[in-house]
This record gives sequence, C-alpha cells and structure tokens, in this order.
Amino acid sequence: MQFRRSTIASLLVASIASNASPAVNAFAMSGLGWGPSPKHMASTTSRKATIDDTAECVKNVDLLSLDSIRSTLIRQEETIIFAAIERSQYRRNHIVYTSGGFGDLGVPLGAKAALQDGEEPLSFLEYICIGTEVLHCGVRRYTSPQEYPFFPKFLPDGPLPGLPELEYPVDLLSPIGDACHSNFNEILLDKYLKWVVPSISASGDDEQHGSTVLADIALLQALSKRAHFGKFVAESKYRSDPEEYQRLVDAGDADGVMELLTNAVVEARVLRRARIKASTYGREPLMTQLPIEKADQISDSANFVAAAAASAVASAFQMIDQSDDFQGKVDPAIVQDIYEKFVIPLTKDVEVDYLFRRCGRDPPSEYAPDRMSKDTLPDLREDFCITLPPV
Repeated sequence: MQFRRSTIASLLVASIASNASPAVNAFAMSGLGWGPSPKHMASTTSRKATIDDTAECVKNVDLLSLDSIRSTLIRQEETIIFAAIERSQYRRNHIVYTSGGFGDLGVPLGAKAALQDGEEPLSFLEYICIGTEVLHCGVRRYTSPQEYPFFPKFLPDGPLPGLPELEYPVDLLSPIGDACHSNFNEILLDKYLKWVVPSISASGDDEQHGSTVLADIALLQALSKRAHFGKFVAESKYRSDPEEYQRLVDAGDADGVMELLTNAVVEARVLRRARIKASTYGREPLMTQLPIEKADQISDSANFVAAAAASAVASAFQMIDQSDDFQGKVDPAIVQDIYEKFVIPLTKDVEVDYLFRRCGRDPPSEYAPDRMSKDTLPDLREDFCITLPPV
C-alpha cells in the first residue's frame, strides 16, 4: 500500500505541476488550432510580458517530437475525463439517440445537404451535432489537420465570408494515399452510443435532453481529436524508422506494423494516469488536508500548486482506502476501461491505416475507417450501467 501511495502521490504532483506550468503546449500553440496564429497567443503568465514576435517559430520537427506529442496527449486526457464526468451526471436518455425521437426535425439551418428520400429522420443528437459542426466549419475548425467532423456531407464548402484562410505547417502529415484525410468518426460514434454512454451513465430518462446532447458532443469531439492524433504519432514513428515501416507495409504485414508501433510500457502508464486523474477530478477536494488554511494566504502560483497537489494526493489516498465503496462522479475503473478497450485500440487502428497509406498501399480491410480491427466491445444499450471490478 505504501508503494502504491507514493507512486500515486508523485504522479499527481507531477501532473498538477505540469498543468500549472507557464510553458504552453507547443502543438496547441503552433497554429494548428482554428484560431489566431501563435504570435497572437500567449499563456497566462506570458501575457504580462511583451511578446517577442522575432522569436523563432515552432518547427514541424518540434511538433512531431516525442515531448510535444506526450504533452498534447496528456492534455487531451484531461479534456476527455472532464467531458466524461460532465456526461455522467445525466441519465442515459435513450430518446435523444433515436431516429425521429422528437419527430422529423429536418436538417439544421446552414447544412449543405438535405435528407434524401427514404432516409430516416435525424436523431436529436445528430441534429444538434450537425448544427454544431456547421457553425464550427464556418470558423475554420475543420481546416485544422487534427479536427474531423462526424457528418462531413452536411458541412458548407468553406468558412464564413471575410475570414482569411489559415496557413498550417507544410509536410506535417503525408498526403500520400489520402492518409491525412481518412476519418474514423463513423465507428467512433457507433461505439460511443453502444458502449461508452451505457458505461458512464445510469439508465432512465431525466428529461435533460438538451444538456445531454451538448455533453455528448463535447465528449465525442474530444475522443475524435484523441483518436485522429494517432496520425501525428504515426508520422513521428515513421520518421524514426522509415525503412522498417516501408518493409512491413510492402509485405502486407499489418500485425508487424501494429507490433512495431506498440509501446506496452507507455500504454500501461497512460491507463494508470487516466485512472488516477479520474479518481482525482471526479471527487470533491479534501479541504481539511490543505496545508494552507485561508484562501487569501495563497499568494502565488507555487503555493497554489502545492495546495492543490496536497488535496489531490489526499483524495487519491481516500480513493485507495475506499476502493470498494466508490462515491465519485465517474468510476475511475470505467475511465481506465474506456482507454484500454476503446481509445487506445482505435488510435492504433488510425496509426496502422495512416502508415499503410503513408507507404503507398491501402490498409487491410480490418483497418478500414468504419470498423475496429479488434472489436471486443459489447452493445450495452439495453443493459444497466456496467460496474467494473477494481484493478
């Protein structure tokens, strides 16, 4: 128990300290978002100082470095976990996923395509998601190489009039075989509805239908961004050993490609970190454990980080001691399971698909964007919310 506690303590302190650091994720600040370019952006700390526009810009090689990728993936973990916590507060609300559950809604204003004769009416989730994507398309979200829509056929041809085109680093992802454009959101949405939603939400209907689909969309977008970031991971791995990846692809050895790109040690670390973060973010902070008694005594960021770390560690200790009596907002074991059985396998499928296309060949059929190569996820839509045993 002492070993587990010390391990969790170090992980939590490191995680919180890194999040409070004034250094900003190089990838997120590189212009790959759908907002202003890096010279117009700054961290909270750097806003106080004059921005040096003459500083050397971030290079592609920096964006694809292991440090940059690791930083991006860690931040995406937090986005996903918070979004899962937000969705878990609502009931399953099956009606929002049912075609025509609220009648024939048509298509949202601004959608490019209309429903064809014979097509079923949109579900409430589909309707709101399409409307959201139409709006986001207008402000250039889907010109970013790490953003992919769930309903591309409904999107307008370009951004709102007057918005300039964004310039992204060239040769970041390979255009060979359309590798940079393959979209895995179809299978992601399918598994989300069949497995993720029943896993994190209780059965029943609480009539919070609008809030439910907005929480769904936030979580879906975060999961999509995480899965498709596998292309950047794959490009980085390809550049580290292009000859070996080319040899395996030429031989049609998808299993060999999967084995070469897999790092079991890193995956185990991701699973452990996701579970710890879920147990920390999903609980109220233990205020009695804070080393600072009064809020006005938190005079600088160092003290604030220390206080937050102490509270998080104390909360994690309580989670360990009461592992059989979970009382948080979302079960950490379920978050870990989502990563282990869904997020990581789907991301690796994206990587294999990208690497085959990158090397000039179509991927095997089991790695097509409309399926998972190793689909072990049951359809839980008719079951009660699952409860996973503690690991």
